[in-house]
Amino acid sequence: MNNDTTYAMLVQSEEKGRSIMETAVYALLGLSAILSIMQFVQQPERVPATLSTEAYEISDASQRS
Repeated sequence: MNNDTTYAMLVQSEEKGRSIMETAVYALLGLSAILSIMQFVQQPERVPATLSTEAYEISDASQRS
């Protein structure tokens, strides 16, 4: 008499090649997320010169008053 549970049958029938492929896909997914974040961290902040000059002038004028 065979009294295996459904879970036991699933564990026994697991494909070894699939688990290796899933591990590789998840590793690449995690690596790509880390690299994307690093790209934005290293990107320099660019502020247009006219915007920063106007902000300075507004700040300077309010301090004079």
